[in-house]
Amino acid sequence: MHRFSTIVASLLLVGACATPEPSDDMGVVMPEEPTWRTLIDHTQWQEQNADVDPAAGHRPGAVECAGGWYEELGGLEVDTSLCNYLSIEQPLLADLEEGDLVRLRMWWASLASVDPAEGHIAVFVDGMPLWEEHVAIPGPAEARSLEFESPISAPEGATLTLHLHNHGYNTWNFHELIALGSDT
Repeated sequence: MHRFSTIVASLLLVGACATPEPSDDMGVVMPEEPTWRTLIDHTQWQEQNADVDPAAGHRPGAVECAGGWYEELGGLEVDTSLCNYLSIEQPLLADLEEGDLVRLRMWWASLASVDPAEGHIAVFVDGMPLWEEHVAIPGPAEARSLEFESPISAPEGATLTLHLHNHGYNTWNFHELIALGSDT
């Protein structure tokens, strides 16, 4: 009898220590691991109408931007010698929740101008600012790889706007905009 009790106790102990993998068959719902989601597709940018431009107060009387922005090396390049003001849009490719971690990568060449000025680059979602930066011109070439919490929530398909204006003939590259959060 003692030997039988030891075997049963051993089996119970092993069973208590063994943790089965949760599965749908067991009715266990596991939270999804956060994943990086792409928010933009550089082949989908379109010019934005002045009447919906969230930075319309910066818009010059005459916008001249034919051929001044294009996909380049997996990102978007803006040549301000051909584009005096940029306001382009596309649908947001994934839901964005307030608090999601957002990663933005961009860079620019040396910023030249005879007169001191300021460049302004911004990203809006449905007219609300997601991120912006003012850059002194003239100035050195720089790169940004930023991570910040999204201050806003927006559904997939919301209007994402990229805004850029500066003074002088410069080149800006907007490369990545992704968010980390649950896919649910």
